[in-house]
Amino acid sequence: MTNYRRQRGSGLILLLVTLAFAVVQMPIAARVRPISSPDDIESIRFLSPNNVPVKVITVYAPEFGNLAFIMSLINIVADMHEKGLVKAEESFKIHLIPTLKSQASDFSELRSKISAERLKKYVEFSSIATNNDVWMQDWGEVGVVKLKSEAKAQLVVFDSNRGRGTSDLPARLAHFWNGFVMKNPSESRSGGDYGGNIEVTPDNILLIGNTSTPELRGYFEKHGYAGRMAVLETDWLHVGHVDEYISVCPNPKAPRGYTLIKANPRLALRLIKDASPAELNAIPQDDYRKMLIAVRNYLREAERKRGRRVVDDEAVPQEEQFSRAVIDYLTKDESGAYVLPAMDLSMDGSSGAPADKEVEDFIKLNLTLANLIDTNVKAACAKISEVRKESGKSHSVLSFPALYKKMWGGKHIAYIPGSVNQLILNNQLIVPDPQVERLRKNIARSASMIGLHANFVDSLPYHNAQGQIHCGTNVFRHPNRYFVRPR
Repeated sequence: MTNYRRQRGSGLILLLVTLAFAVVQMPIAARVRPISSPDDIESIRFLSPNNVPVKVITVYAPEFGNLAFIMSLINIVADMHEKGLVKAEESFKIHLIPTLKSQASDFSELRSKISAERLKKYVEFSSIATNNDVWMQDWGEVGVVKLKSEAKAQLVVFDSNRGRGTSDLPARLAHFWNGFVMKNPSESRSGGDYGGNIEVTPDNILLIGNTSTPELRGYFEKHGYAGRMAVLETDWLHVGHVDEYISVCPNPKAPRGYTLIKANPRLALRLIKDASPAELNAIPQDDYRKMLIAVRNYLREAERKRGRRVVDDEAVPQEEQFSRAVIDYLTKDESGAYVLPAMDLSMDGSSGAPADKEVEDFIKLNLTLANLIDTNVKAACAKISEVRKESGKSHSVLSFPALYKKMWGGKHIAYIPGSVNQLILNNQLIVPDPQVERLRKNIARSASMIGLHANFVDSLPYHNAQGQIHCGTNVFRHPNRYFVRPR
């Protein structure tokens, strides 16, 4: 009898090992939990930065130039834990995905620069790899889904249907989490459907860009977001994502528990005007340094002329009318209530040398975009008030300085690293370094006003490739744990 039991036990172990091996070898698509039918979906709730992080996903790509960023991110996460900023039960790690090129190195360069103890505690080295795709925000979003066939809400990974080098990543991550996969119904592979164009407030109001496809917006409307979507203008942007000018961050001091951070070109111009020559001369990028110095000189000269002309009825030469209006505009409050005259926003008829015209056009462009951003942030606030039935209640909105430049086809992209396009981990902001000390101080001071700490990191590899830190990361967050619970 004893021998029989041993044989039966050995046979059972062999069967389990065989089944486990078969599951490992099974194609990933066969192991995930697809939603059987869209009709089974009762509602979707995407997770916001108010939810505590569980995994921070990013790509290890030294050939791309992001080693310094990866090192900074690891040290920031380690410091958060070691300084007691993270509860023991809410500890989290960085899930580091190698590129195919870097995979063979087994992260050797990183291992030589970060202690083995820190790597063991705070980093997971992924067994999967991507070709050369560092844009982790693009493949989709993470949330919870309530299905008619399930008693409880379940984790869901939304696959934006981007394809490229991360086509199987949403399914792999969903399998890792024992979650469902929800596929974008649109087959157009539109960049407007990527995760960077789908942001959510902690009270589950979707901020989505108008570059998203009608199929995707219709899908969200049908499954929980009807009347809960603020469709914001992103078609003026080269990449076309809403995270290029707005982000949502936890704020324990705000009535709703969160703050909207907007990109503010008007603020950036004012800070550049007030910057010292030493600050601007310290910018390492040659063309960036020269343009901002020229902008400073233009605005300083305009301010000098404006101060000299103090008599109201004194005639202002036509060539000085724009510069005088700019100075008036930059001294007004942040609400944007003071609007430049329409004639002054024209890109035609500028006088002066070509260099002067380039600077003046750059200023005009950014003042125009500042008004456009303000209009869309107000639209987002109006939708939040409408959903929450809070007419007349003020919103918590902060500004980070930002500047844009014109691309081909009439589109625009961040000129300086886009600080709004940031990674948010509880009260720590991992912010693209704008490369100017006065801008850094302004951002740090603004963040500290709402109990957040700004960590400036080198994002130039991402910036030079037309993206930023938020674009290069994604976060799995706990669906029921909050750093600041939405109110």
